[in-house]
Amino acid sequence: MKGKKKTWHKKRHAFYFQLQRFLVGIYVRFAYRYRGKKFDDGGRQYLYVFNHQTPLDQHLLYLSLRRLPYTLASEDLFTMGLVSKIIKHAHAPIPIKKSENDFTAVKTCVRIVKEGCSIALSPEGNRTFTGETVHIKPSVAKLIKLLRLPVAVFIVRGGYGVIPRYADKPRRGRVTGSVERVIEYEEYKNLSDEELYNLIKDALHVDESETSRTTSPRRAEFMERAVYVCPSCGAVGTIHSEGNRIGCSHCGISAEVGEDMHFGPSFPVRTVKEWTDRQNEWVNALEVDGSGKAIFAERVRLRVLLRKEGKKQVLAEDAEARIFADRLEVGDYTFAYPEVTAMTVCGRKRLDFYLGGKTYQLTAGNTFCALKYVNIYYNYKNKKENGDGFLGI
Repeated sequence: MKGKKKTWHKKRHAFYFQLQRFLVGIYVRFAYRYRGKKFDDGGRQYLYVFNHQTPLDQHLLYLSLRRLPYTLASEDLFTMGLVSKIIKHAHAPIPIKKSENDFTAVKTCVRIVKEGCSIALSPEGNRTFTGETVHIKPSVAKLIKLLRLPVAVFIVRGGYGVIPRYADKPRRGRVTGSVERVIEYEEYKNLSDEELYNLIKDALHVDESETSRTTSPRRAEFMERAVYVCPSCGAVGTIHSEGNRIGCSHCGISAEVGEDMHFGPSFPVRTVKEWTDRQNEWVNALEVDGSGKAIFAERVRLRVLLRKEGKKQVLAEDAEARIFADRLEVGDYTFAYPEVTAMTVCGRKRLDFYLGGKTYQLTAGNTFCALKYVNIYYNYKNKKENGDGFLGI
């Protein structure tokens, strides 16, 4: 006699969902001054999509709901030993390889929908460094059509001023969240993939680069995790921050970050978004013929994820990482860009990249900027594979 088929949904998940809502709700009301609007699902299943401004965006969504949606989460969440086991037991998030098309995750979503449950995901996959919604993978349109659920668009506002991605701690401000639109299946079923993609992209778009405010005395702290090319002299990796000031150790230029998150009038750029645009221009101008010296070098730790064991193995504890236009060298290891399938920034300051079915990680000190690795890698991919200009975030 065959045993009963296991389901993804477990009764215990509802209990832990309510417990999490209670505990996180207390925290964000004080740390984020969060105010959310309740959403009545009417007993229906939804695909919830949300923009990605804070580290707790999916939990802000939960505070508006009565029932748990199963959320797609980076596979790194499942490599933290006992903590990962507790998360899997309580919420059973859907593991996905960040920045790669993960067909296993898609099949899991289909399975959960068949069980009568909802799904939640951030189509960006990456938190914004600039206050503006970042790149959304076009494959989200195919997933929406496959699941055939109404799409509830949950928008977080104010998150960039309160806790920008490069920051460790919340700053003074206010965050809000609500379902601002529902796109019914009948509304999108006859759209092309491109039309649906553009519909979702427009619905999720938020730009707070010009409107954010905070009175924090740490407005520039760790901003060098987001910007790495001096807008004055062009030096790489010379940006440093302290309190409300940010500057370049190579040419000496510096500026105060105002309460409106703008730089002083004598600085070459006004906002992190404008700085990033200029930085991207520098990246796009890099040649990728494989000649020349390293673009940048620093000390890092290299690890590889062991998926079956749910652990991380250290390959090099204190090695020199050297970024070239066509490859990454870490100690005695060489990772040629043609062999790397994807790179992504995880969290505030960690680099993940995929090669040969394995996930590798680079980490370093508090000011480590993983973004420069991602941008330079995708510049190579764009020029060698006729890419669309996407620089990884």
